[in-house]
Amino acid sequence: MKTRLAVAVVSGALIAGGTLIGAPAYAIPDSAADAPSGKNPSAVVEESATGLDLTDPTPTDPTPTPTDPTPTPTDPTPTDPTPTDPTPTPTSTEPTPDTTKPTGSFALDYTSVWTGQQIKVIQESWDYSDPGDAQSALKRVVSWGDGTSTVLSPTTYSARKSYTRAGSFKVTVTITDPAGNTSAIPARTVAVTVPAGKASLSRKSVYQGAYFNINIGKVPAGATMYKIDWSDGWDSEYWSTTKSLSGRILYRWRWDAALRQYVKVSNARVSGVRTLRIAWGNAKGYGTWQTIGSINVLKDKWKPTLTIKKPSSTNRASSWKTITGTVADKGSGVRHLGVTAFRVTKSGKAYCLTPARKWKRYYSDADVDKYCYATGVKVKIKNGKWSLKLPAGLAKNQFFAVDAWVYDYANYFRSTYRTAEITRS
Repeated sequence: MKTRLAVAVVSGALIAGGTLIGAPAYAIPDSAADAPSGKNPSAVVEESATGLDLTDPTPTDPTPTPTDPTPTPTDPTPTDPTPTDPTPTPTSTEPTPDTTKPTGSFALDYTSVWTGQQIKVIQESWDYSDPGDAQSALKRVVSWGDGTSTVLSPTTYSARKSYTRAGSFKVTVTITDPAGNTSAIPARTVAVTVPAGKASLSRKSVYQGAYFNINIGKVPAGATMYKIDWSDGWDSEYWSTTKSLSGRILYRWRWDAALRQYVKVSNARVSGVRTLRIAWGNAKGYGTWQTIGSINVLKDKWKPTLTIKKPSSTNRASSWKTITGTVADKGSGVRHLGVTAFRVTKSGKAYCLTPARKWKRYYSDADVDKYCYATGVKVKIKNGKWSLKLPAGLAKNQFFAVDAWVYDYANYFRSTYRTAEITRS
């Protein structure tokens, strides 16, 4: 190591002859912290103490002890490492193949139905499962046994089916998981038959709107009701104990779900050959429509005819005591004949004849419509003639009128009236 030289630190002045005034002080720096301050505080200046009475320090051997630079040789021959198997020990990252099939069951509400009636497959969420997959990942298919099938969505737990032909059909449900494992749930057998009933029409042809009958000849075993398709858009239901019913075909109708009733499609009258059908029913619903027969609906081209007979003395009250007339229809026939009468007294009081055959005082046309024109007095028709007997009230010095109107079954209308000034009793 380097020898540290003593540095003379002179306090006071150097005078001639090298004499010092004051005693010198010596400092031997031991560390950088003790070094003189200055621009380079870490440097120590070496100087000869000329003119100073210094003790010659014991010299040290300036030749450094050599350090043998020759490294200790090491054996260059590498140590043979213990060989290791270059093939890494495999860590399994591939999933174990899924070979487990889903399991499940299902139910049928009916195993015996008529053609047209529905069966229902029921498979609730707790009826099927797969140990490795969520239910939403499973594919479920219902096979109905007639070549048709229905796919059930993850949120669908039932499906319906009606058969169009008789036979024995095996219903199955298959469940498939994403790995392709399929489970076929054992089949349920459904027996489908055609109900054996008989019905017939009373006529082969009718005019538009004319009535005809449907007669029930045989009710199938187990049937509790039936419905009729009248071929004009109108269906009607009946208990199976009803063995005969009447109907007519005139306009086209449709069911209005909002109004919950049938409404007329148009005023066009139906004509031509029409096929009527029947469907038998029980607690399982209605079966397929079966043909009853065909009927030819003829066009009605004629309005009805109507007359009021003129009495011999129109000004006499007694001549109008009984009003008579004639009515006829060439086509579908007379459906309704209504008659009413009016009398107005000299003082201006007005009356009309109600359906109850009583005089009702009125003050407006609305009163007449309400009390007397709603249906009019229903009169009997015999051999094309009709008559109406008036109650007491028509007398001298009154104005009198009689009004009659008629509808046929094709909904054609005719009306007529007579008036008279009564001057005599």
